[in-house]
Amino acid sequence: MRIIIVDTTIHKSIIGGAQTFLPSLINGLTDKGHEVHLVAEGVPDERVRKQLSDSGVILHTRIWKRNSLVFDSTPVLAAWVNSMSPDIYLISVSPDIGWTVLPYLNSSIATLTIGHTDSETFYLPARHYQPFLTRVIGVSDAVCENYISDCKFPMNAVEWIPYGVIVNTEEPVDHRSDPILQLIYVGRIIEEQKRVSDLIKIAHQLSKHKISFCLKIIGDGPEMSELKKGLMEEIRSGQVKIFGWLQTQEVVNHLQQSDIFLLTSAYEGFCIALVEAMANGCCPLVTNIKSGNKQLIENGQNGFIFSIGDTQGFVEKIIELELNKTAISSLRKKAWMTGKYYSTERMVKTYERCFKDAIIYSSRNPREPDHAFPFMSTCRSKYPLWARRIKAFFT
Repeated sequence: MRIIIVDTTIHKSIIGGAQTFLPSLINGLTDKGHEVHLVAEGVPDERVRKQLSDSGVILHTRIWKRNSLVFDSTPVLAAWVNSMSPDIYLISVSPDIGWTVLPYLNSSIATLTIGHTDSETFYLPARHYQPFLTRVIGVSDAVCENYISDCKFPMNAVEWIPYGVIVNTEEPVDHRSDPILQLIYVGRIIEEQKRVSDLIKIAHQLSKHKISFCLKIIGDGPEMSELKKGLMEEIRSGQVKIFGWLQTQEVVNHLQQSDIFLLTSAYEGFCIALVEAMANGCCPLVTNIKSGNKQLIENGQNGFIFSIGDTQGFVEKIIELELNKTAISSLRKKAWMTGKYYSTERMVKTYERCFKDAIIYSSRNPREPDHAFPFMSTCRSKYPLWARRIKAFFT
């Protein structure tokens, strides 16, 4: 298969699971002999650049003129895609041009998109361009359900494909002899989604209760300075260690050395860090959100679920587990048994089958291109086209 994947955000500073899963997917597809092209708006961020270069992907960053209007860039990208004659056109993450080309694409191309989080960021464009999509992929049950109920896609056009991760092939190492409880958070340092201020509250309370713990925080983001400021005392005492961004294997090594994974998010898709933590033997303590968490965790069996903002509940459970290391060992093993199902190999195999099904469906049910189809609302402007072109020229 010839596959074109679009991510016009991968060059930016905000890198999350939607970007970090791509190298492993692409690597798996190229290993199976498929030709994979990645369309980006600029050189990928350094945190994923090496993995992409090692994946066998063919990268394209200069298809349309930099700073050109979406109105002008859309036919340029569409003509390039059509000239490539791909079997698959997959929108991973794009706020605009990845979507606006859909009505221009040849009917022979199977078109797909991925819903990475349970939010309008992914539902709005899918809803608008529904007539031009062969399949939609949701990373969690909740995302798939919303594609059906809110976006009105038929069930046979919706596919659940969770993220795949590196899985520890051996049972978690028993940490009961370690007097210090090892906690870990992996993810973006951002308040709006991840509620990282809750990590500060949890650490303060554990310190206040004289619990012997070490909280490792891995990741970066716009709230990093506030996080460091809020945890100043715990960092000084060694109870909190902040590592910043780490490569995947380094993250996995830290997860395998940890007891409890913390996730205080307000919303997620199918949190890749949570899957990775469970697949490497961490007992998860997470929030009760619609998407992902409840799909993975059976409360009290392989982890624990708390209301959003219930930092007291997190603290009480950590204290309870600190007094019962045998329980932690059992929970970690059960979490691992759940997490090991979500391997990268399984993800790649499922994508490959989904693509083949989409190609067959597209050939039997060709859609009609429509160059007059209106842009979605987020790509429209109240200003006349000539004025926007002048502004873009001087930007």
